Amino acid sequence: MKLFTIGNGSVSDYLRSNISSLKDKIASYTDEQIMNSDFDEWVEYLTKKYQVEPITFFVNATTRSLHETTIQQYNPWSRMGSAYGEPEYYNLDGYNIDFKIPFAGDSVLLKCQPSTYTFTSYEIVDFQRSTESSYGYITIRLSYTNQEIKSFGEQLEEKIDTAFKNRFKNFEETSGYVNNEVRSYNEHLESTVRQLLNERKNKASDFFSISKALKIPLNLNSSAPNLTPIPLKKPHRANLNEPKQHAPEKQYYIDDADFENIVRIIHICGTALEESARTFNRFNEEELRDYIKGMLTSHYENAVTGETFRRVGKTDIQIQRDDKAAFIAECKVWHGIKLFSDAIDQLFCYATWKDTKLSLVVFNKDNKNFAGIQQQVQNWIKENCKSYKQWNSNIWDCVKYREDTGRDVRLAIALYDVSIKELPSSKKN
Repeated sequence: MKLFTIGNGSVSDYLRSNISSLKDKIASYTDEQIMNSDFDEWVEYLTKKYQVEPITFFVNATTRSLHETTIQQYNPWSRMGSAYGEPEYYNLDGYNIDFKIPFAGDSVLLKCQPSTYTFTSYEIVDFQRSTESSYGYITIRLSYTNQEIKSFGEQLEEKIDTAFKNRFKNFEETSGYVNNEVRSYNEHLESTVRQLLNERKNKASDFFSISKALKIPLNLNSSAPNLTPIPLKKPHRANLNEPKQHAPEKQYYIDDADFENIVRIIHICGTALEESARTFNRFNEEELRDYIKGMLTSHYENAVTGETFRRVGKTDIQIQRDDKAAFIAECKVWHGIKLFSDAIDQLFCYATWKDTKLSLVVFNKDNKNFAGIQQQVQNWIKENCKSYKQWNSNIWDCVKYREDTGRDVRLAIALYDVSIKELPSSKKN
């Protein structure tokens, strides 16, 4: 499969089709809808509806997988002719290394060719579309024979990482060209919407004027005077005949998929903090929290709060779903295992009986032995949790029993190192 190919159309073609769809939508509105609704509300609604989300790759969240395979290698001796019995290809044992890269944005854009492009082949082996609730993925494959892998020796990791970065930079560069066109489209969209709506309103106004002059009675919809544009997000409709029995338990909780997505977003932030430790080391606890909160806010609109009053105190981060329950997180700077345990107790104190998805995010700023901290946290988890799964070196997904509610709670513990590593004296000079 290839991305950014003209065979799937151009980015400009796709954006023009959006405008065409916008025109058709406006043309479909009745005169009553246009004349009896707030003009600016229509502008806001249609602008949001027809905006195109640019492509964003989260390369720091890339995962790798290794698979044995058979690799075809061209045999140059086959040019001597079939009389020599040389095959055109040899089959050699080797490996496929797959890099799975998450992305957000309009998936269609990845298959369209931008106005500015190179003649690079953007080959991928797997593609998953993004949705409103989940990231999409592309998978880039590197293939090596056994002999090639062995020849890398101790530089294997470096060689593979360099090869991936060289391949992926072409995808990033071309997605930048795509996003330039999308950015221009979005910047002019509101004015386009206003122009098209004004044309439709003038047409409706002419009809109303002629009808009035001819004294033709208009059969308006009974709800027409109160018509308003449909909001971009579907509003919650209360059940007018709500049953008296207790609702299913799952509707009170943030589901597992949302919880895992939130933790992944936190991990992307934490990884970025680690990579720029010299910048973020000077941040205090609240500033580190605000950085993570800002990223969560970009994904969960109007749902993320900080320093929110709950039960006996204020929790650092809270994400509500349907105004029924919350994901709760605390952000702490590492000051020893005792204070770490106290932070978990504090987190549980903030949580109501309905909150079964919690997270503690810990930042190491001063301790040079980060591996030692990881081991202390691991030991604490083994002693205090019913079970756990370690996602990676930073995150533990734990199940902990709450005695006060008699419920199991899913607790994500994330640990990130933002300490500053001193350079050798020879490199300082």
